[in-house]
Amino acid sequence: MKKNVLKRYALMSVMLGASLLFSLSCAGFQKEPKHLIKEFFDLPYYRGKDVDSIKHKLNLFVPQGVQNPPLLLWIHGGAWAFGGRKFESNLARKFAGEGVAVAAISYRLSPGTWRDSRFKEGVQHPEHIKDVARAFAWVHDNGNEYGYDSRSIFVSGYSAGGHLAALLSMDPNYLNDVGKSVKDIRGAIPVAGAYDISAYHQSHLRYNGKEMAEKHVQAVFGNTEASFRNASPTSFVDNQWVPMLVISERGTYDYTRLLENTAKQADYDRMQFHHIHNEDHESLLDNLAKSDQSPYRKMILDYIMENKVQYKTLNTNGVQLAYQVFGTGDPLFVLNGGPGFSSHNFQGLAKKFAKTHQVVLFDQRGTGFSELNSETISMKVMVEDLEALRKHLGYDQISLFGQSFGGMYAMSYAEAYPTCVKSMILSHSGGMDLQFLEDTNERLMRGLTPEDHESLREVSSIKNPELQMLHRHKALAAGYVYDKTLRNRVFKGLAFNSRFYPEVNQQVWSDLRKNGYDVSKAMEQFKNPVLILHGDHDVVHPQVAKMAHQTFPNSKLTILENCAHYGWLDAPKTYFATIEDFLRNL
Repeated sequence: MKKNVLKRYALMSVMLGASLLFSLSCAGFQKEPKHLIKEFFDLPYYRGKDVDSIKHKLNLFVPQGVQNPPLLLWIHGGAWAFGGRKFESNLARKFAGEGVAVAAISYRLSPGTWRDSRFKEGVQHPEHIKDVARAFAWVHDNGNEYGYDSRSIFVSGYSAGGHLAALLSMDPNYLNDVGKSVKDIRGAIPVAGAYDISAYHQSHLRYNGKEMAEKHVQAVFGNTEASFRNASPTSFVDNQWVPMLVISERGTYDYTRLLENTAKQADYDRMQFHHIHNEDHESLLDNLAKSDQSPYRKMILDYIMENKVQYKTLNTNGVQLAYQVFGTGDPLFVLNGGPGFSSHNFQGLAKKFAKTHQVVLFDQRGTGFSELNSETISMKVMVEDLEALRKHLGYDQISLFGQSFGGMYAMSYAEAYPTCVKSMILSHSGGMDLQFLEDTNERLMRGLTPEDHESLREVSSIKNPELQMLHRHKALAAGYVYDKTLRNRVFKGLAFNSRFYPEVNQQVWSDLRKNGYDVSKAMEQFKNPVLILHGDHDVVHPQVAKMAHQTFPNSKLTILENCAHYGWLDAPKTYFATIEDFLRNL
């Protein structure tokens, strides 16, 4: 690291409280915003027995004339010891005027005796981040009442707020403690923060002396390396649920580089970095909050608009069903595997098929952005969801692509509505009855290493459900591919690009067993074209695919060599060429 930059940043934190407290107090000339803004002040986001009547509140700025705008949860800076929501109003109005709702929050602060001896009282980590989690839970629960999209909440903040935004998104424990998930965060935008607290502490020791390091850093985070690690986003880069845009300026460049280098080592490929070398710590904040044409505010706005939830919704059968449509042409519905996974990991496939078809991708009931109604999760009602979506979109006939459980879903729909199905592609599908389950788990386990088996045994000892599921996916990933070098792609797809709902998984399998799932007789009567793709080392025995080929009157079977459960990974050339040929000749 460049010593002069570290020194400059260490010294800057001494002034940070004062600069953030007063830099936004005067708005100056204000350009007319694109949207009128409805403002709500001093909304309490926490009412527990230890409530702080001043700090446990937020100010909300909601643009009018924008349907379901995304929301930016903004966390103020001030070296964890100064600042508050009221000083962020100008910045909030700038974003809200461009069509993004903003919740500017306060949180309890640490002592600030390093700047003013009167500021003796305060809290210590993790109390600040607990408050941020509480505020997030509130905005997640109140979108409908205040008119913003709770599915598109972005977490951002400046300086200390940037650190807290990153930590909330990378350590799942804080949101779990308030009944939420890190996967409820659509994206994080930390700005000008310090992300390795040990390095931050060392810079103060080196350039400002022991007293400053104690009164500032240790007063906030404790005085042990363990406490520094627990407060450092760099400690959690393996947890890659949340896409991030990380922005630095001259003063925080080296601290951001620490996070960037750590992220590269962890292959955090959804974390973007932008370094602004022509602004310092105060001028960048001024630019974001005051400039009428801020390129940096535009960068944040563009990131939000590009990454906000694009799913539309349909009210059907007692729930809201979330769906997306890609491309033009004959309709092809993509039914993802599971049951219990959201559709988000299948967007790449959907976009690929959209080159020749109009592709519909949707979150199955109770997953992703589709609502959960535990009393109505069954294959029958899921079939009715698909039928309602077909009618809503105005298609007479549709083709179905079903991966794994999605193949079973496709066949169940074809049983109920055979005249509405033009064709089916069964990709590594489950069977026409439940006999295929007898050796599926054994075949999956056969593809794991001894280390994977040991990791699976240790999963149950992990208390946090997000981390438990992450490590389970990591241990099982190798079983789904023949080429073990692809295991990390499988792991990332399962753990980070999608979301798993175990309660949905359990209820659907329970329903299938209870009602004796068996579509074989109906599939004997299904005479439209069917393409069956299966791996010769699939977790579902290839004999299941061969039996399906024998059952369908008009089917084509392709067994992919040296392939397990994902043909687009193990055998992409043959897999996609076969599908393209099938669809072209319908």
